[in-house]
Amino acid sequence: MGCCSVVNSSIDFADSWLYFMLNMNAETQYAPVVLTPLLLCCLPEMGQQPDHALASLPPIFSRAEIALSYSAQQRGWLRSLAGACKVYCQADAERLILKLATYDLLIVNPLSLNTLAKFALGLRDSFPAELLWQFSQLGRPILLSEEALPDDSSAMNPHLVRIYRQHWQTVTGGSVSGFNSENLAEKAARMIRAKSVIKGQPIAGARVFITRDDVIIASESLEPLRVPSNAVITDVAREEAAARGVIIVQG
Repeated sequence: MGCCSVVNSSIDFADSWLYFMLNMNAETQYAPVVLTPLLLCCLPEMGQQPDHALASLPPIFSRAEIALSYSAQQRGWLRSLAGACKVYCQADAERLILKLATYDLLIVNPLSLNTLAKFALGLRDSFPAELLWQFSQLGRPILLSEEALPDDSSAMNPHLVRIYRQHWQTVTGGSVSGFNSENLAEKAARMIRAKSVIKGQPIAGARVFITRDDVIIASESLEPLRVPSNAVITDVAREEAAARGVIIVQG
């Protein structure tokens, strides 16, 4: 497991892990890439608990560190989490923000609808909202738990359901996407494969041609496609980037 002593859930991800290992480029098999996640835990409206979030982490993640919302801390989650993982609370915000670039991705689980709304509206008046904004500025992948979203069968007011689903549509795309316990390992494996390919690419001093395949790799890594200033981006690559929501950073 990436964190704590819960190991049973690793069986659920065995197939995805095996798929990842078999499909790794031969040049990188000797040194598999491991993703370093920051797990942001909010106090959810739907009743999820933090132990569920930890148990759902596949083994291809390194040991997770946790950012805990003030509401979750008030509910007593800090006591149950601190013995197993390094936990940052609201008082540690400045220190954590300074090291955000050391994490490969941000996983928000549980996600509260309040935090989702603030992220969509660009508000930064809470610890989770500030972390989301800061991490989004890095262009690193952000994975939001889909369990937070109310569906049509929810007891919530239908108007509010529509609003929260609109917020979800607003924030997802590019480096931000949703996940659930069934596809988290697959998403992580795709990100690792893409990261390995990117790391294996030599730094070219000559003119570089960016193709559709380069865009697909960037899309799977959930990161912008960064290319040299002298790169030639093909029309097909630009069309693929537009279709997949991939941002091309040139220079």
